[in-house]
Amino acid sequence: MKTIISIVIAVLLGAAGAYMLLDKKSQSRVIELEAEMKSLGDESKSLRDQLFGYTRYTDYLAPGKKVMTEQAKFLAAKVVRNYQLVENLQAGWLGLKSNASVVIPYSVEYSFGYDLKASDFELNATPNGLEIKLGKPVLVAAPAVTPGKPVIATTGLWTQEKDAIISILQKLPAQAQVTGSSMATEEPIGALCEKKLVGFLRDFIGKQPGVKHVPNITVVYK
Repeated sequence: MKTIISIVIAVLLGAAGAYMLLDKKSQSRVIELEAEMKSLGDESKSLRDQLFGYTRYTDYLAPGKKVMTEQAKFLAAKVVRNYQLVENLQAGWLGLKSNASVVIPYSVEYSFGYDLKASDFELNATPNGLEIKLGKPVLVAAPAVTPGKPVIATTGLWTQEKDAIISILQKLPAQAQVTGSSMATEEPIGALCEKKLVGFLRDFIGKQPGVKHVPNITVVYK
């Protein structure tokens, strides 16, 4: 009888030990699973934050348009061109003619840009990125003419070279205005203006909180 009781006790103790061992393993596995779930949750949150950062730029379209309007005068693309004007002069007296020539070097700084009044352009998100829709480039400031030192190449008996030089210099700003208006239609000028505008907008949006990505920005003319 004692032997049977001893066997039963041994079996019960063994079963209890096995249960405790299994229970510890189960608890350990539960802890592992909880850690894995937490890790997955953290990764999921991180992924959501990253995805949100990649589309966050759309929150800054209105502020972007506003700052473009405010900073319009600073977004001009400046182009400097050098010229050399040769003017032939002629004067006469009592049927006699006299010729002279003057050379006037000068440079002109042109400022090209866009009409960025809020009512005159659009900034929208599209499936391909961002789109700026506006009018074509124009002169946004009067050309700045800087004359060089005039040279009187040849003189005549009755030609007034100095007076002629003064008259020519007075006409240069108006001539530069005409030239600049024509230049505004040139493709390289348009490309320069687009680069200036797109670069400004990209930099502004890229610096806003939470923005991880700024998409392609295109300029479309009305």
